[in-house]
Amino acid sequence: MKTLPAILLAGTLVAPLLAQEPSNQELSRRIDVLAEQIETIGLQETGGSVGSLHGMGPAASKVYSTESGISFGGYGEMLFTGKDSGNTWDFYRAITYIGYRFDENWVFNSEIEIEHVDEIALEFAYLDYEGENLGFRAGHLLAPMGWINELHEPTTFWSANRPDVERYLLPSTWHENGIGFYGEEGDFAWRAYAMTGFDAAGFDLSSSGLRGGRQKGSKATAEDLAFTGRLDWSGYPGLTAGVSLWSGDSGQGTGTDDFATTVWDAHFQYDRGPLRLRGLFTQAEVENANLLDTPSASDSLEGWYLEAGWDVFAERGDQTSLTPFVRVEQLDFLKDTAADTAEDRLTLGVAWQPMDRIIFKGDVVQSESIAGDEDIVEFSVGYIF
Repeated sequence: MKTLPAILLAGTLVAPLLAQEPSNQELSRRIDVLAEQIETIGLQETGGSVGSLHGMGPAASKVYSTESGISFGGYGEMLFTGKDSGNTWDFYRAITYIGYRFDENWVFNSEIEIEHVDEIALEFAYLDYEGENLGFRAGHLLAPMGWINELHEPTTFWSANRPDVERYLLPSTWHENGIGFYGEEGDFAWRAYAMTGFDAAGFDLSSSGLRGGRQKGSKATAEDLAFTGRLDWSGYPGLTAGVSLWSGDSGQGTGTDDFATTVWDAHFQYDRGPLRLRGLFTQAEVENANLLDTPSASDSLEGWYLEAGWDVFAERGDQTSLTPFVRVEQLDFLKDTAADTAEDRLTLGVAWQPMDRIIFKGDVVQSESIAGDEDIVEFSVGYIF
């Protein structure tokens, strides 16, 4: 343990103080030396660089670049939302990542979240065995679906809030107990897990999509498990493209129905100089949705978005960025019904990063649906470390 050297160091420096009465100047000098040494040891324990690895966000990946021992990181975001129905100002999330590298192969990683100041949740906590091209992962895992669920730190997306398609149809943050493998081969990266499935008793498809079916690992019923997998290709400069799948029953042994649930998405991101394009399309189906506790008129849900941004500071060559962006988005919770139930959303905004780990974001969202039109103004402040 690296705390033992700190204790021995403290004893070594303090012992002479007990044996004699040094001058105030000498005492101050020794205290400064002690503080510097302990700080150095602390920095060694919490080391690690920021860069996305093995499907985790940049700050969540710190443990993978730590040589041994403890890694510490986190992120946070504060969100102001202005609507016709009223304004809210929420310290949305304060996250702590704690990881530990046992040796060159075994790693523990975790995310502990405080949400809305007074809600505490565990978003992931897992063990990894890192092989050369193949890894094993077990514990409380993030579903490897879409863009935002794994890469949900505020510096990884431009809008003040997450896209609605990835809040309701790919219900980030989406985390369940599971076990599986991940790896890379050439231009391909993949992940495949068995996880606890949705609990259909929580579904309200027509208003919140799949969000209410998440079990979140808390005494999760495991009568029905699900398979989930992801495959990404990055064989062209600046381009990542891939698909994700989730499939499993959601009845959890209630006897009413199995409520077989399938979700898939296709996604891409292209970066070229100051330009970034990102897109996603997803479909979900819950069989016999009319038999749910909250019945739905349709078994099918669908959504997509396409966004583009241009970093006007790209030529500067430093960590700063200023990115105006636009996102077009559509959600349909009742896809197969005769009525036009789709919601169209247009988001116009700007994201400013004075450095790569701090971001300020502001946008205006125009929403049009059968329920009525709505304009939303959002502003957020985010950080990672």
